[in-house]
Formats: sequence, structure tokens, C-alpha cells
Amino acid sequence: MFAKCNYNLTLTNPKPEVKSIVLRAFIFDIMKFFIPLLYLLNFSFSYAQIEINSELFQTLKAKDSLLFDRAFNACESNYLQELISEDFEFYHDQSGITNSKETFLIGMKQGICNPNNPTKSRRELVGTLKVFPLFDNGKLYGAIQMGTHRFFEKTGNTPEHAGSTAAFTHLWIMENNEWKLTRVLSYDHKSNSVIKNETLVTLSLSELKKFTGSYEAPTTGKVTISIEDGSLFIQAGKMQSKLITKGEFTFSHDQAPLTFEFIRNEMGNITKLKVFENGNLVEEAIKID
Repeated sequence: MFAKCNYNLTLTNPKPEVKSIVLRAFIFDIMKFFIPLLYLLNFSFSYAQIEINSELFQTLKAKDSLLFDRAFNACESNYLQELISEDFEFYHDQSGITNSKETFLIGMKQGICNPNNPTKSRRELVGTLKVFPLFDNGKLYGAIQMGTHRFFEKTGNTPEHAGSTAAFTHLWIMENNEWKLTRVLSYDHKSNSVIKNETLVTLSLSELKKFTGSYEAPTTGKVTISIEDGSLFIQAGKMQSKLITKGEFTFSHDQAPLTFEFIRNEMGNITKLKVFENGNLVEEAIKID
């Protein structure tokens, strides 16, 4: 396991200076093995999953928001143009491979974002993202972003209903100092009939805290979001209720057909709260504090 050592440490009555030279040579030979080992151990621990408050995590979380909240949910295709690499490939466990940026953009335009398509889709993140940086000799060149998301569908004026959940893995590469989405893996799709009885999300107190504060709605007036007994709590007019966590930014009422969706800006900060009843938008409150 160690490098071969040719140093005889059993010399008979060696002179002090000779013994010192031999000992230093022996230690140097041992360190040639241990230093690379320690470096590799440090490398493996330093470049594992990063903390959610790190700059890289927050940057890619904001990219995820633009990719789905704006490009997918709102069909603002200009964000897809900016975020996706020219060297783009998409691997889906049910619909196969899309091997170019152009093909993917055409598919979005003719499918989900077709204005003549009566069915509209919405995506929400389930749980928390995971980000793993990629280095080349210590230089950051890319990152792997992983998570789970859930999809909802709405046709015409019918109430929105849950579709499927799926796992995703995104490969982001730094191109000309800009993060570009290069590879997408979408897999482990589960239909609503499979997941309807599963508990999908648990958010920590620190994650819930970002929603707390005062909101102002045109009809309801002041809306206050706080934390009570480890859950979000809403006070709006006569309504005082605990909210049930359904996604990273989506909550529901335990006794009414209401869905509460918190909206972020490009920096990942909460800016408003949308309230849906039976899938229809009934109120929108702006965060004021």
C-alpha cells in the first residue's frame, strides 16, 4: 500500500547526521502517499451537496424559478431562449429523447404553450432542491440540480386538478460566464391516483419563515401569514386557519377548496400570494412587510 522504501533504519551506530538524513527521507516517502490521500478526502467532502443559503444554490434556484414559473407556467418563451444551451438534450421516461434546443422550443410552442390548446399546465416544486457543484482542477464549470415536482392541469373553465409527479435532474454548465441548462432528465413519473394518499412535502421552520409577513389584497384587505405549531397560519378577514403544505410554495385549506400559492421574483424573494378556489384565481395579495 505504501510506496517502496529503501531506507535502512537499523544501521549499527550511525553518525547523527546520517541518521537524520535517512529519517527525513523516510518521512518524505511516507508523506508522498498521505498528502494526495488527504487531498482527495478533502476534495470529496468539499464538493458534496451545497447549503441552501450558498450563492450557487440561490443562483440556480432562481434559474429554476424562471424556467418553470415564467417559461412553463406563464409560457414566457423568451426565458427558454435565454436559459437553454444550444447543446441541449432532454431525456423523458415516457416521451423519449429531444435532442436539440430548436426541437424542444417548437414542442413547447405547439403543445403546452399553444394559445389554442384548451388544457393549461402548471408546475410546482415539491420539497427542496439539491445542488451539487462540478469542478475541473478546482475551477467551477457546472452543477447538477435535482428535485421533485408536481404538475396540475386545467381545461377551459373546469377546476384545476393534480396530474403527475416526477423526479428531475438538470445539468447546468457555465458558458461565457452564464449558466445554461444543457441536459435534462425527467423520470419516475407517478400519476395522481398513485400519489394522492402520499404525504409529499415537509418544510422546516426556516423554510416556512420566508412566507411570513403582511400582505395586502384588493378585496380581503390585510392578510397576515405567521407560524403556529410548526405550520403556516393565515389570518384574512374572518378567516383564521392553519395551512397544509402541498408543495414548496403551495398550501391548502384543511376545510375549504382553497389553494394558496406564493410567488417569487427573480431573486427568489416572496412578492405576492395568489388564492385559488376550485382552481380559479379569486384573490391576489401583494407582500408589504
